[in-house]
Amino acid sequence: MLQIILAILAFGVLVIVHEFGHFITAKRGGVQVNEFWIGMGPTLLKHEYKGTLYCLKLLPFGGACVMEGEDGESENEHAFGKAKLPRRMLIVCAGALMNFLVGFLIVLAVMRPNGPNGGYIVSTISEVNPASTAAADGGLEAGDEILKIDGYHILVRTDFDTALARTGSTTHEITVRRNGEKVTLPSVKLEATVTDANGNKRIGITFAELPDSLGMHLSMSVRTAVNYARLVWSSVGMLVSGQVGVDQLSGPVGVAEVMADTAKYSMISFFQLVAFISINLGVMNLLPLPALDGGRLVFLIIEGIRRKPVPPKYEGYVHAAGLMLLLMLMVYVTGQDVLRIFMRSN
Repeated sequence: MLQIILAILAFGVLVIVHEFGHFITAKRGGVQVNEFWIGMGPTLLKHEYKGTLYCLKLLPFGGACVMEGEDGESENEHAFGKAKLPRRMLIVCAGALMNFLVGFLIVLAVMRPNGPNGGYIVSTISEVNPASTAAADGGLEAGDEILKIDGYHILVRTDFDTALARTGSTTHEITVRRNGEKVTLPSVKLEATVTDANGNKRIGITFAELPDSLGMHLSMSVRTAVNYARLVWSSVGMLVSGQVGVDQLSGPVGVAEVMADTAKYSMISFFQLVAFISINLGVMNLLPLPALDGGRLVFLIIEGIRRKPVPPKYEGYVHAAGLMLLLMLMVYVTGQDVLRIFMRSN
């Protein structure tokens, strides 16, 4: 139960962080914020301060930043629509930017060396077994820093395994940095042909371990955060292309369950998952879909091109339709989450 409560609170905090991004940039930009909620549902406490009604709601997840004239016309000089276009774009994007920032800061805080000698395993090759096809047939050498495999950028060591799994082939085009120059090896065969001391078959490549330092810690944190964002974007692409079905999506219930299970296993892993979800929220909210921040940004870009705003009522229709579809999707995925939990418990 404690892990479930922790998961719900963590998820709620990420949503509040998102709304706070909108709130602080609106306030700093002179836009009137009528209400700012923490939580959802019935109001427990409320207090008005400097024109903003602050509310604490019953349910410990969710939140909202309600700005004057955000969803319609307003004659108030501090309305959202009266702000300059770049300012409005920043306000719309600020929620996602806050999620990116918080996700990165969590990664920075929990990142730990992963090498046996207290350093970081990187994508630079320290040794290639002479019996390995990677050396004999592909030309990989010790000292090569792997940059891309079949066009997939290698940011962290685990990307090597991800890239190999993407194609299902044993022959790959690999781009490396060798002696300061980029070299493309068009046909590298990576097969498990080398037997290790335990009798297991390996590709025969050993990756370098670099000592821990402030610079290395910061570099690995940035690479990991960027990799999280890429994984989310790749997942969206798989959904759009049909590689992944809608029935495989998870809603808040499923996410909370995974977070609770992860908290039982390791708090470091739990916070890594929280960082991933925070970055996930940032990416998803910037998708150019109605009712999301990305959808609002699209209308602001159109306004910048046309040099006049889209009539609010038409924009409202689009966002309302998008919101209805989003709510329907949420109901569906939540139902799927509950069904999966019920099936496992029985």
